[in-house]
Amino acid sequence: MKVSKIIIEKILNDNNFSIELAKRLGNQQQSVLGLARRNSRNLTLWEAVLFYKEQGFTEEEIFCNSNTKNSETTSEEGE
Repeated sequence: MKVSKIIIEKILNDNNFSIELAKRLGNQQQSVLGLARRNSRNLTLWEAVLFYKEQGFTEEEIFCNSNTKNSETTSEEGE
């Protein structure tokens, strides 16, 4: 499971958000920005998810759901 584009964009574009996330994860800000560029699974660590929730994000906003994309494709093919 990976984090959503919403979270990736927030990390890459919001300096304070990425600094605070880096502190929580015990990394440098540049490392966190690199994780975001690669959409690393490390962005789904428990500490990171707690931080996203503290910032007001819901689980639906935090995680991208690949099953939703697959079910939409299947529905369209069936019509």
